[in-house]
Amino acid sequence: MSDSNLRREILEQPAVLGQLLREGPKQVEAIARRLRDKPPRFVLIAARGTSDNAATYGKYMLGAINGLAVGLAAPSLITVYKHRIDLRDALVIGVSQSGQGLDVNAVLEHAKPQGAFTVAITNDPTSPMAALADAVISLGVGPEKSVAASKTYTGELLALALLCAHWSGDRQLLRDLDGLAGSVAEVLDQ
Repeated sequence: MSDSNLRREILEQPAVLGQLLREGPKQVEAIARRLRDKPPRFVLIAARGTSDNAATYGKYMLGAINGLAVGLAAPSLITVYKHRIDLRDALVIGVSQSGQGLDVNAVLEHAKPQGAFTVAITNDPTSPMAALADAVISLGVGPEKSVAASKTYTGELLALALLCAHWSGDRQLLRDLDGLAGSVAEVLDQ
C-alpha cells in the first residue's frame, strides 16, 4: 500500500482507540449513570454517511446489550416534511464525525424541547451538534484528512460500544474493549 493519508490514518487507529479507551469512560460513565437513573422509553440515533453505518452498529448493540427498542432517524421527516416526531422520554444520539450535519443536528434540536436526553458522538467537541446535546462523547481522534473515514469511524464504533458496556454494567464487554487497541495493532502489523 502506498504511503497516503488514508494509510497513515488507518495505522493511527491503535493509538487513537487507546486514547479513547483511556478518556472515553470518564465521559461515558456520567451518561450511563443518567440513563440508569432515568431510563428512556426508546433510543433514536441520527447520523449520515459513514456515521450512519456506525449508527446501525449502535442500534444492534443497544438492542442486544441493553435490551432497548432502537431506531434510526429519518431526518427529512423533520427538516423537509416538518412532522413533529414524539421523542418524549427518549434517548436521542447524534453521530457525526464533524458535528456539522444540519439534518442530524435538526433531529437533536427537535428532541430537546420534548425533554429527550440528547447525546452527541463527535470528533469535534466544539461543533454545533455538541453545543445542542445534553452530553458529548468526544472521539478525540484528531483531524482526518482522507476522504474515506477510518479512525473517526472506528472511534464512533468504540464510543457506542463503551456507552453500551457502561450503561449495562457488562464487565466482560468492558474487559474485551480494554484489549481492543492491542488487537487492532496486531491485525495492522500483519
